[in-house]
Amino acid sequence: MPETNAVRAWLWAALAFVALLELRAPPEPGPIALVRDASGCRLGLAGSAPACACDALPAEARVALGLPLPLNSAPASDLERVPGLGPARAHAISAERESGGPFESLAALSARVPGIGPKTVDRIRPHLFAVGPDPACGVGSRS
Repeated sequence: MPETNAVRAWLWAALAFVALLELRAPPEPGPIALVRDASGCRLGLAGSAPACACDALPAEARVALGLPLPLNSAPASDLERVPGLGPARAHAISAERESGGPFESLAALSARVPGIGPKTVDRIRPHLFAVGPDPACGVGSRS
């Protein structure tokens, strides 16, 4: 049924577009920036509102922009978005962080969280950071 697949593809594209509405470009031409308004951080014209603090970016914006999530402060619901983790591992990471304190590096995940080994750490490395400056705020070290 090619028509059914085409309708499904169109529907998924429409849903993806709706999910990213908060990150849409402003209608006027000009330099865009992440600005803060009553609803939170969004793309807008530079200078149209106060700049959004780079470390206050919502998880949806980080994922859309390809920026890693902060391992030591991201809630389990955000960690679930990381490819290769899923709900069980995300909740295990969150629980270990609450009981054992912050992770000193991504490599510490394999030592402290059951079910996460070095190969998993290598797969999730581009999506998380543990120490150093927030990569959303400029060049920072990732561990």
